[in-house]
Amino acid sequence: MSDSQTIDPQALDRLREWGGQKLVGQMVRLFLENSGMRMDQIRTGTENADMPEAERGAHSLKSSAANVGAELLRTLSTRIETAALEEKPEEAKRLLPELEVAYEAAMRELAAFEQSMIREAGATDAEVGGGEAVVEEGMHE
Repeated sequence: MSDSQTIDPQALDRLREWGGQKLVGQMVRLFLENSGMRMDQIRTGTENADMPEAERGAHSLKSSAANVGAELLRTLSTRIETAALEEKPEEAKRLLPELEVAYEAAMRELAAFEQSMIREAGATDAEVGGGEAVVEEGMHE
């Protein structure tokens, strides 16, 4: 894990082995752009005791977090997904503040990582994977 213990660099290394720096950039960009919608699903589901909504958001966020090595976020998403599947809205609601903290930490670290990739490569956002066409091609949930 990184010094901040938020992002596991081995997950990013695996992505790099599979598809080079471009894949790493695409996956980080996808996470930064789409994870907010998943968090909104979880928030709405837990606030309204709509466990299917919370479960869908947590399931997607869990997978996305695992892809980019956000291990605490993945773990908490799994716990909320389980609570939702077991129809335990109070448990899901209890976990939400911890999930929010882990989410914000992951977003900060991944945004900084993306910026460092851009600086190191001397590339534009699109070359690192943030281009609109790249995002559409690479989005699979």
